[in-house]
Amino acid sequence: MSRKPRSGNMTNLSQFGLLDIPDINDDDEPLDLSDDDFDLEAELAAISGGGGHRQKPKKPPPVPAANLDAMIAESLKDIPSDDEGSEDEDDPDLLNELQSLAIDDDEAPAPPPRAARPAPPPPGASLSTDSSTISLLQDRITNYTVAEKNAKSNGESSRARRFGRGLKTLQDLLKQAKAGKEIKNEDIPPPVAVGKPAGAADPQPPPPEASPPEQPLIDLGPPEPEPSPPSPPEPTPAPEPSQSTGDERQRELQIILNRQAEFKAQALAAKKTGDKFLALGFLKVTKQFDTVVEAHKSGQVMDLNELPTVDMIRAALEQERGQQGQESMQTSSAPAEDTSGGGGGGLIMAKTLGEGLRQRLEAFKKQEEKAKEEGNSSKARRMNRIIKQYADAIKRHEAGHAIDVEELPAPAGYGPLPTGNAPQPSPSPARSTPAPSEPSPSTGQSARRDQVVALLIKRQTQFKEAALFHKKKGEVDMALQYLRNAKRFDPLIEAAKAGKTIDLSNLPTLPRTTTSNKAREGSGDSSLLDSSSTDEPSGASHDGWVDVGAMVSGTSEDGSSSLINQLESQAKMAKEYMKHCQNMGHVAEAKMYEKLAVRVKEDLDVLRVAVLNNRGLPNFHYVTREFSITQCNTDLGVNDLELKIVRGIAYNVAKDIDTYVRFEFPFPQEAPVSDRTDVVKNSNSPEYNAVFPLTITRNRACQRVFKRHGIKLEVWSKGWGCAESVLCCSGWFRSDTLLATANVKLAPLQDSVTLHDSFALFDGRRAVGGSLEVQVRVRTPILQQEVKTEKHRWLVLDDV
Repeated sequence: MSRKPRSGNMTNLSQFGLLDIPDINDDDEPLDLSDDDFDLEAELAAISGGGGHRQKPKKPPPVPAANLDAMIAESLKDIPSDDEGSEDEDDPDLLNELQSLAIDDDEAPAPPPRAARPAPPPPGASLSTDSSTISLLQDRITNYTVAEKNAKSNGESSRARRFGRGLKTLQDLLKQAKAGKEIKNEDIPPPVAVGKPAGAADPQPPPPEASPPEQPLIDLGPPEPEPSPPSPPEPTPAPEPSQSTGDERQRELQIILNRQAEFKAQALAAKKTGDKFLALGFLKVTKQFDTVVEAHKSGQVMDLNELPTVDMIRAALEQERGQQGQESMQTSSAPAEDTSGGGGGGLIMAKTLGEGLRQRLEAFKKQEEKAKEEGNSSKARRMNRIIKQYADAIKRHEAGHAIDVEELPAPAGYGPLPTGNAPQPSPSPARSTPAPSEPSPSTGQSARRDQVVALLIKRQTQFKEAALFHKKKGEVDMALQYLRNAKRFDPLIEAAKAGKTIDLSNLPTLPRTTTSNKAREGSGDSSLLDSSSTDEPSGASHDGWVDVGAMVSGTSEDGSSSLINQLESQAKMAKEYMKHCQNMGHVAEAKMYEKLAVRVKEDLDVLRVAVLNNRGLPNFHYVTREFSITQCNTDLGVNDLELKIVRGIAYNVAKDIDTYVRFEFPFPQEAPVSDRTDVVKNSNSPEYNAVFPLTITRNRACQRVFKRHGIKLEVWSKGWGCAESVLCCSGWFRSDTLLATANVKLAPLQDSVTLHDSFALFDGRRAVGGSLEVQVRVRTPILQQEVKTEKHRWLVLDDV
């Protein structure tokens, strides 16, 4: 092949003022350095991104070694001398072999560019690669679409979400591939099993068809037939039966919705009747029907005969409620069983009120912990409210306030709370006696147990009759009080029937009303009681019985008048305490003292009737009652302070002196309050009786003043010129003279409501003789309450 001669004269560049390039003869250059080398031009085009010579044919690659061996072997064969070369031209075998070699020569050049050049391939090669990648991504998208649809139809939400994420990734990769970006194989999500669609009978074909998309990674020839894998959607013929049976599916859906409406109506009906447990149960089932409806709409096949009915759910809920009731009864009875096993078979009895409150607090704390462990949040909240109630009661008891023990719920297995702080004498001998719950009790013990049960039942009946009596009279509060006392007998009766020891000395006594007197006539049960007791306010207690003797009886007028005076004094005291509590705002304590006053009044009426009818004095005894009274000056306000300068005592001056007292109150500190009394003439022991209302603020600044400072008092003489001269007399132009001073410390008012004392008079630090009586009062102490305990010998009439 000859080259074309170059046209035109050779131009010398030096004539243009440029460096001349000597002429190079093409005939002298080697063959492999020719400017027309197609390989070099292709490489240059690949580097520069151009495509000028990309379509030129490349040099055929060397023949593979296997073909060379075959050709060498063929050439070494002996050819007969009579054969002619022209005969091989029409040999079909040679033609076929030549055609196959031609095919191999065409296909062989494709792999070397990818393997030999890591640099970006020419656009032609990348196009084929991109087309295979796009085809692979499309196949994977089809695979994931079918898998996601089948997962949704089968109700597998987690698998459907996972396939959805993979599908989104594939769609993003497809966009990048179409944009010409390089896609790595490891970034392409692997094929997944499409699963069995809902209602499909042959779920097996989809998984094998998911594997062919891997082939384009190995052979680039077959990508054209690969688009056939979208055949996996063949399981989707499921919609055809759904379309053919659309009316039946709609009818099934209507049945499900009707059943859901029935449960919703039952939930509303249960809520209106107040049955919260059934209402919540039906509501939960109603919510579950939403899931059933969604599953049915997604094409899932279900058996409507398995849908729950209202009667079925109602029976299950009632059974569950019964089981919960049994568990709660076992839980509440567990403390009683534990204590009975370790305490000799009796109820848990406390010696003092504080001990009893703490015992019950611990019991309710255990029940709260158990409820939390079981996940019973409602019971845990209920126990928490009771715990707070007991904690408040303990604080009030420690502060000396009265407590209404009847308002405190009692855990099972605990006896009634004692009504005071003193130890009860009766429980100890009761526990020392052999337990009546022995497997074979003696006849005497059985008889006594029956008597105790009979007594408890009769006493409970009396309280119920009293409650009914007061209800008819319109006294609802008293009726409820008696009814609560009657309810307290239920655990005692059960314990007595079980053979446990009962402390009869703690039984409440019915006050003397018309109904109760009739109920007690001829009872004859007093032989079972060692001593009788009365209901006492929780602030009171008895240290022990002070028995007068063998039930003193007589008709002496002196004896009856003495008893009447004692009862009147007790009634007056109870009323004073009641009014005091009312003024303080302690309603519960006021009610209890009111009940005590009513009980004393009833005893007084019984005694007077007995004296008038000459029946003799009723049986009686004395108890020592202890009342804890919170001190409070109820006539003052919370921020009021009353200063009273009562009198001067034995001033060391003339007897006919005219004096007055001036004071300075140190609060507020920036503007102390000062005032003076009226002048009292002609006395060295004057009676001032001057009252000054002052205002305080119960903040920290005021507390500091009360802790560190005091009221400064000054005694002045009116018109005296000489305090020590007896001969001096008052005059018109004489100025007032300071006689002495006194300082009243306010620190005692930090824990006391009244400061009443006489304070010595000083002249500087020198005592001048005499004193000043002063009284300072506040409503309540500045820091803490003042509680006084008073003991009284209390007269109590026995049951008639």
